[in-house]
Amino acid sequence: MPKLTPNIENRVRKLPKPSNATQSLQPLFEAVSNAMFGIEDRYGDDVAKGRINITVTKLSDPPNIEILIADDGIGLDADRYAAFCEIDTDFKKKKGGKGVGRLFWLDAFDQIDIESTYSFSGGIAKRAFTFVLNNAEQVVPTIEDQIASSQEDRGARVHFRGIRIKEYADPFPKRSDTFLRYFSAHFIADFLIGGGPTIVLDVDGDAVEYPKAVSDLVVGTKLETTAVSDEFGELRIVGFVCRPEASTGLEGLHQLHLLANGRTVETRKVDNLLGIESLERDGETDLAFHGCVSGDYLDLRVNEGRTAFNLTERMLKQISRLCMDAVRERMFPDQVRKFVEKRRRRYESFVERYPTYGFDDDDTQLGRVPLHAATPEEFASYLVKFQIRRDEERQDTLQKLIDALDSGKRFDFQKSIVEAARGIQASEQLALAQHVVRRKLALELLEKLISRIRSREGASDDFHLERTLHSFICPMNVRGDDPSRLEGRAHELWVVDERLAFTRAFSSDKRLDDILVAPGSADRPDLFLWDLAHGLGSIDPDYPDAVDVSEPLRTVMVVEFKKPGRRTYGGAKDQIEHQITRYLAQLQDGEIESFGRTNVRIAKDCVFHCYVVADIVGDLVLQLSGWDTTSNGQGRIRPLKGDYRGQIEVVQWQDLINDAWLRNSATIHAAGLSRKRLTPFQPKPEIVNSPNGGDGAE
Repeated sequence: MPKLTPNIENRVRKLPKPSNATQSLQPLFEAVSNAMFGIEDRYGDDVAKGRINITVTKLSDPPNIEILIADDGIGLDADRYAAFCEIDTDFKKKKGGKGVGRLFWLDAFDQIDIESTYSFSGGIAKRAFTFVLNNAEQVVPTIEDQIASSQEDRGARVHFRGIRIKEYADPFPKRSDTFLRYFSAHFIADFLIGGGPTIVLDVDGDAVEYPKAVSDLVVGTKLETTAVSDEFGELRIVGFVCRPEASTGLEGLHQLHLLANGRTVETRKVDNLLGIESLERDGETDLAFHGCVSGDYLDLRVNEGRTAFNLTERMLKQISRLCMDAVRERMFPDQVRKFVEKRRRRYESFVERYPTYGFDDDDTQLGRVPLHAATPEEFASYLVKFQIRRDEERQDTLQKLIDALDSGKRFDFQKSIVEAARGIQASEQLALAQHVVRRKLALELLEKLISRIRSREGASDDFHLERTLHSFICPMNVRGDDPSRLEGRAHELWVVDERLAFTRAFSSDKRLDDILVAPGSADRPDLFLWDLAHGLGSIDPDYPDAVDVSEPLRTVMVVEFKKPGRRTYGGAKDQIEHQITRYLAQLQDGEIESFGRTNVRIAKDCVFHCYVVADIVGDLVLQLSGWDTTSNGQGRIRPLKGDYRGQIEVVQWQDLINDAWLRNSATIHAAGLSRKRLTPFQPKPEIVNSPNGGDGAE
């Protein structure tokens, strides 16, 4: 009667081919698993008495590699030999065997020789055969039921020679240390759980004994718990705390090993799910967690090669989260609690520095980010989508309100408007808080820098500090309206005048002959500003970053920075009034060479607001002795005379900083902010000039 004839060559050809080193080692792993099964069949509960020797030679030469797996298990007796000869046998079904593992041997290796001793008629018999890829005959016996020496023990020897195809040869590990890492990673769950046979793996003379090599890395005793759900049933978790070397060759530090029928199928990194920054046990820190998960649900859903589960990635992630929830709650509750508290403090600090992310209460926000998120970058990356969603919802609400007003529909007008206004205010308050925090840090840094320069007391190598101070307030040798110099937009000119916060109409440390159309001099005003955030003229719609040039400029600002703590102003060129008027002589009735379409004219009757920021000490005390004092009694001011309109004001460095602090504090109060790091600034005592012109004190 006709029957179906198996085509082994075609069956092997269609087997999935490896795409990485772990998959290329799968035929070897199958042989080792078979050896473990043989030992379990012989020794039962005493499998620790068993032994497997694995010898690998010529590892770096795939065509000539040799791998020998020898065990002292039950051997290939009549029943097991018959099962070996049956494709898709269910002989090992109870252990999860699919009956196809040896087909992967045929796919991977050129030559396969198998020899076994087993119980036979009250004694020990031997059989040997060659396993070949051939449709006519795959098992070619060389010895059959031959009575062996009474001194021989039971067991099996599988000898692989040469990797057959490129798909296996290319990803196959070529170095002994790499080979050992992949081997350890695959069987680590077996080695951690323990109770299995001794395995000695020798790779080109480099020998390692398992499970000792792994069990020596375990700190403390194993931990056990279960995770139960309606979908996945009961999952048993055996956990181990190990030294970090146990994770060598694996991605990440903390691992969850998903088992099917007692064998590892997939290992998943769970660093992001453990919820502990540094795992500790028995006085050791920075340890690794390894959890071994098993259950009927997993046993029934492994593929025939036991290389993967027939589950979606989403479901595998659900299983991982379910198990790690149980691990955190029952295995490491105290350490998780400490981490959660530390994480909350970090989040609070993050929101203090970046208030725009505090748009909901702390518990809600922390619930929106993964447990592992504990740095500003991580908090921000996960919360930004909720921030965008919140802003979009607010804008949609406002648009619906506007549409309702336009349509004349009846609705609770007062309630809707109040709620909309509150939403806008809340959003603006957070943005303002962010603005305040950034400025607070800028002012703190600026104060430290000024203090550092003063402490140098005129040292010859401190010129770079003076340039650093200028560059912090505004980059040097740039024009803000130069479209090719983006650094000109990153300035802190609000420290000088709040109206300058967004201006681009300025030059910083540029020669006047580079700024003006008419020939100028090599003089370099520290700051020359001709548009206070567009406050002195209208905007040209074609050039929104440029000043409207239909009318000449009637207000200009010039700022000079003098080094904090400077005492010597001996030369004529150091006379402040002389220096300023030298600039004005070139600017008045001149023309600024614009980056827009038309040059910018300066009116003949332009009013010049000239500021010199300095410490009024040393020679400067005498030089300014005839000037009027400012309202606080610390600065000096003098009106311009003759051909120039405006005034020169000398502002003390500390007054400049104090005024900026007070403006920032006013913003804090206006915004109704109360975060502890945004407490109002208390101005420092101002520099008081001593009668003899000394330095005074802060």
